[in-house]
Amino acid sequence: MRALRARPLTQAAAAYADAQAPGARLRWSAASWCAVDLELSGLDPRHDEIVSFGAIPVERGRVQLGQAVSGLVRPQRPPSAASVRVHGIREADLAAAPPLAEAIGPLLEAMAGRALIAHVARIEVAFLGRALRSLGVRLRGPVADTSVIARLWLCERDGSVPPETSLHSLAQALGLPARGHHDALADALTTAQLFIAAASHLDAAAGETVRSLAHAHRRLQARLDYPPGHAQTRR
Repeated sequence: MRALRARPLTQAAAAYADAQAPGARLRWSAASWCAVDLELSGLDPRHDEIVSFGAIPVERGRVQLGQAVSGLVRPQRPPSAASVRVHGIREADLAAAPPLAEAIGPLLEAMAGRALIAHVARIEVAFLGRALRSLGVRLRGPVADTSVIARLWLCERDGSVPPETSLHSLAQALGLPARGHHDALADALTTAQLFIAAASHLDAAAGETVRSLAHAHRRLQARLDYPPGHAQTRR
C-alpha cells in the first residue's frame, strides 16, 4: 500500500508515493538523486517543525539548477529563539507562508522518483518522515549521507577518518565553494556538489552504485573499527 492509512492524498503526495525509486544496483552516476536541506524550528522531530526547505535534483552526476525548489513553511508553533539565531528565520517571516500540507508540494515533486541526498541525513530523514506521515505517505529510500561519503573519501585520501563536521567544513576540505550558511537552498546546492565530488572520487577507486553510497556508513564504521595498519583479529 502506498499510503499509511485510508485518506485522501494530495496530488503531489500521490505522485511521490507512486514514483519508482532508483534501483539499488544502478551505477550512482546513472541514477536520479535529490539533495535536500531543511531549516527547522528546533532539533526534536517530536515537537519541532520544518520552517524552510531547499531541494536540487542531480541527474547523471550533474546539478540541475533549473529544477531547484525552495519555500517557507508556517509552523504550528513559533520557532525557538535558538533556532532563529542559527537560520535567521523569524516568526514574522513565516506569518504569510503556507502550512506544511500546502508548502511541501514542490519538495515532494522534486523528490519523487529520486534517491535522497542530505548532510547528517538522520535529521532530514526524521523530519521528512514525520512530515510525510502527516500526509499519509512514507518517506522513500534510498538515502545517501554526505557527512558519511565525504569522510569516507577523506579517509581514503588521508589515511584517517575525520570527525563528523559541518557541511561547509567538508566542502572546503574537498576544495568546493562554501555558500551562505543555514540558507536551505544554498545548503542544498553545497550538499549536491559535495555529494557529486565525493561520489566521483570514490567511484574512481571502485565503481559505486546507489546501494553502495546509501550503505557507505558501513564502510566508514569499518574504517573506524579497523584503521589502516591495525591488525584485525577474530572476535
